[in-house]
Amino acid sequence: MNNAEIEQREQALQRAGGCICQKCGKPFRAGQYAHKIANKEMWRKKYGSFIIDHTLNGEYVCSLSCNQSVDVGSSYGNHLEVIADILIYEYQKMWGADGIVALSDKLLEKYKQYGINTGVENRTEKN
Repeated sequence: MNNAEIEQREQALQRAGGCICQKCGKPFRAGQYAHKIANKEMWRKKYGSFIIDHTLNGEYVCSLSCNQSVDVGSSYGNHLEVIADILIYEYQKMWGADGIVALSDKLLEKYKQYGINTGVENRTEKN
């Protein structure tokens, strides 16, 4: 594991509130890191290490059964939800609330390119 991965795991453990399972709430001494999008070669190839190793793609849990319940499966819709959470977090971290507005506007532009009417106006076009 490289330094960035170690730091990400430590951040996830801190997010987990120390040694409390994020699924069942039980305290534990030696937990395991559960990925929401599984740490498999096919997903790593598709989404890259940034997504697979991101702190929002995992939780520290107490047991194998809790680990399995964290996995979102192979549904692309579920994967996209996790990826959206990561992108929103990163945009907000880099650019604050303005970053979220910019991301939202980019998504609306993409919808328009594909002819999808969302019924939502682009916020930066109004100004």
